[in-house]
Amino acid sequence: MEDWQAIRKDSLGKLNILFSSVEKIMSIVPSIVKTIFTKRIQDLKAQETEAIATNKATARLIGNQKSEGIVRGFTLIQDEPESVAGTGTGPTPADFLIASVAFCENVVFARNAVLNDLDIQALETTASGDWDMKGLFEIGSANPSFRSILVEIRVRTNGPIKKAVEVARMTHNRCPVHATLKKATKMTFKLFVNDVEASL
Repeated sequence: MEDWQAIRKDSLGKLNILFSSVEKIMSIVPSIVKTIFTKRIQDLKAQETEAIATNKATARLIGNQKSEGIVRGFTLIQDEPESVAGTGTGPTPADFLIASVAFCENVVFARNAVLNDLDIQALETTASGDWDMKGLFEIGSANPSFRSILVEIRVRTNGPIKKAVEVARMTHNRCPVHATLKKATKMTFKLFVNDVEASL
């Protein structure tokens, strides 16, 4: 997609779209997604029992602190940084956890956007979380769980800000990763529509 090449990041990491190309860029989520999920929602509403989905991953230690993970036929490599005697060839488990927040928010936002006729020219989600490394070794009263997670969604759209806010609210309520972590830690959200923060 040549139009996507018009999207750049400035020095602060914000998404920028060259103004000359805004009119040419259509939503990056194809309309077939709306068709598929409209049907999926109808089918789920008609189903009288729960619609349980199961995700499964298997991790095998392959040396030092490095593991090979198999998830739905995909191979993932997890490793620890060299600073803690790892070999630094992959993300840490905590990296995968925080990345899953960003990935899940992105996909659920994209689905809700197309279902609610909000065009998306660019979408970027950043998730960051803090935790106490002392908890790894039960030093004092330290707890290794994430204390809080901040999720920042940056979307570029020709649609109204109000609709983007509605889609963001739906996303936070419907994202399985968010819903799970929300039970365990403080989740904070920020939405930026066309580089301007919107109230959620």
